[in-house]
Amino acid sequence: MLKSHANLLEPRPSDRLRIGDRVVDIPLREIAPLDGGEPVRVTLKSLGVLLVLVAHAGRPVSREALLEWVWPDTLPTDDVITQAITQLRKALGDDRERPRYIETLAKQGYRLIASIEWQVAPDAPPADAPAAAATAELSAPRARRRWVVPASAAAGVVLSLFAAGYLLELRPKASTDDLAVPSSGAPTTAQRLEFQRIASMPAAEERPSLSPDGALVVYTRSGKQGASATLMLQTSTATPPRALTEAVPGQYDLMPAWSPDGREIAFVRSGPDRCQVMVIPAAGGSAREIGDCIGGESHPLAWYPDGRALVGARRTGDGTRTGAEKALYRMALDVGRWERIPYARSPADEDLSPVVSPDGRWIAFQRNVSLADLWRIPVGGGTPQRLTDLRTNIYGLAWTPDSRGLLFTRYRDGKVVLSTLDLDSGRIVDHPGGESSFMFPSVSAGDGTVAFEVENMRSIARRLAIDDGEAALGRSEVVFESTGSNILPSVAPDGRQVLFVSDRTGDMRLWWQDASRPDTLRSFADFIPMPRHPVMWHPESQRALAIGRAPGGTAGVYEIEPARGRMTRLAVPDRDPVHVAYHPDPNRLLVVADRGGGRLGVTLYDRSARPWRALAQVSDVAVAVVDPRHRRIVLARTATPELLGADLDLRHVRAVDRVINQRRNRMLVSTSDGVRVMDARGCALYWRRVAVDAADKDAQQSGRCLGSEGWWLEGVTYAAAAGAVYVSVIQDMQTDIGVAPIPSVGGGPASIVRPVASR
Repeated sequence: MLKSHANLLEPRPSDRLRIGDRVVDIPLREIAPLDGGEPVRVTLKSLGVLLVLVAHAGRPVSREALLEWVWPDTLPTDDVITQAITQLRKALGDDRERPRYIETLAKQGYRLIASIEWQVAPDAPPADAPAAAATAELSAPRARRRWVVPASAAAGVVLSLFAAGYLLELRPKASTDDLAVPSSGAPTTAQRLEFQRIASMPAAEERPSLSPDGALVVYTRSGKQGASATLMLQTSTATPPRALTEAVPGQYDLMPAWSPDGREIAFVRSGPDRCQVMVIPAAGGSAREIGDCIGGESHPLAWYPDGRALVGARRTGDGTRTGAEKALYRMALDVGRWERIPYARSPADEDLSPVVSPDGRWIAFQRNVSLADLWRIPVGGGTPQRLTDLRTNIYGLAWTPDSRGLLFTRYRDGKVVLSTLDLDSGRIVDHPGGESSFMFPSVSAGDGTVAFEVENMRSIARRLAIDDGEAALGRSEVVFESTGSNILPSVAPDGRQVLFVSDRTGDMRLWWQDASRPDTLRSFADFIPMPRHPVMWHPESQRALAIGRAPGGTAGVYEIEPARGRMTRLAVPDRDPVHVAYHPDPNRLLVVADRGGGRLGVTLYDRSARPWRALAQVSDVAVAVVDPRHRRIVLARTATPELLGADLDLRHVRAVDRVINQRRNRMLVSTSDGVRVMDARGCALYWRRVAVDAADKDAQQSGRCLGSEGWWLEGVTYAAAAGAVYVSVIQDMQTDIGVAPIPSVGGGPASIVRPVASR
């Protein structure tokens, strides 16, 4: 039986395999003659049967073993093997009576009798090599050079495919226990976190805060259809909760934070006209108002250790309220007014989620969003010190009880994991939760417990017909159905091809399909996309730009030729690019990337030079798209809701427009009649054009409402021929409360991420 060979599991040498006079392209599931004849595509299960036979080349493999490995956890009929073998023989040009590839053995099964060679490509050139030299053929139909790997050395390579259940990528999934995984700048160690759900009602349960002794937890629970939100209190075990505040329609009690002495809970109360900071006795009773929220919007709260003051930071920005900058603030409870903490920062920095160390010496916080890191300042203010060099999305942080470490949650290849940082050594350890994401940790000083949100979310891609108006979202069509999430659909200008990101295989991948040929659906192996923005297509629809990385590598910009299954890493000089766009001049490219300290900016590059030459730069920019009709570039600010315009040389920058909600300024789409944006003016999905200049007062009234709901969007693209907008929206989101012992901070084998000096 095949299980006796489980100890042979290893990463396979290549995506391409020669069997006899045929070449098997594993990611494409294609078998082609060596002489360049037409390839034949086989089914996923047929490929699985072939790879098991390859793993045991020259030896019999029983039908029972094939069923066990290729059809695990199912009850198929015996005919499925016959059908798979028949399809393989047809693709290989084999004859059952006079076999050259697959031999049938009476009462024993099947045996692969053809010779085998793994075709291993050379290592890819470095990122700063010329683009032409950096071309890597991922899932390409032909190979020009061959490096032969003996079949015996790869005998067990494919067995892990079925144990892990991933046939398309054909890479074994490593255990999350003591798994070495890279971060931006340095590797970290991963140790799986065992946790318990203590609140798991269908309603959203969010933002837990533990009492100092760890015995109780308070959190927010949303009412039916999101009409209100109340604070719930329960023990830190799976027991029924009780309501701490009253459910009032239109009133949202959010962001609870337990006081250091355990007697009170601070929280934010957000209503239609006002956002207030409140305090309520932990034992229950009437809440009292302390003051207004920073900038009039809800945000997290944290206590100073003496219990006399709160620390906070403004979370978001919009186009109607003029309020505080995105900095750190302190509110003394007996004063009730937020005061800016004196410390150095750039106007483009977004400082979030501050927490004061239990010893009262430091304030740790998150700086910036797309390329976020952890920083700290002395509790009274001063010069910020950068603690990490991760450049990723971060979702909440908390101090360890001894003030020597931090717990935080961060994005990692499709999930949000709990991580620990030892401040003395700089060691970071990730603690993934399997299929769940962990967010917004809270630590108890008394019993060494951490509580957090446990999130399981599914997003789907939808096509909205603009002519349906306000009913467009309700009538929208789901595209790319699967049990996983399908996000960031990007429609080519030809209206047929779509690139999108999905975790349908259990890991995050970039997928492509020609809608006129459903059987063309395939993913790009060995490429991990960064799912921040939709892929940007070239006007000719033959290629596109994506940002991602190879496993174990750093992020880069790749040019894709989807129909050919080909990807080329471009020689972009920037580290950590987050957005990229074509320019009308084929020798130019627009790249948004880190400009220091996680601050974003856009550069117009001349890519005909080696190395690429920067022609112009604009700081504090998150997205840049070309408007071919008006011969301009439209830019989205990082920290304000402003939209800027510049000429095609990225000069003469000026403000031209602004959106209602700051995050919507990044949902820019280039169309034949100008740049459009999915604003939120008067309804959740307001599709309108971007003003040509500040004098164009009609632009904000030029759009159509496509839905009164749907605030949670992940990318927007436009299919002109169909008169439709493609978006991805959150379909199902379950947020529960989980608890676990605080993971060891600084203990065990962990790689070191040295603190980085302030920039």
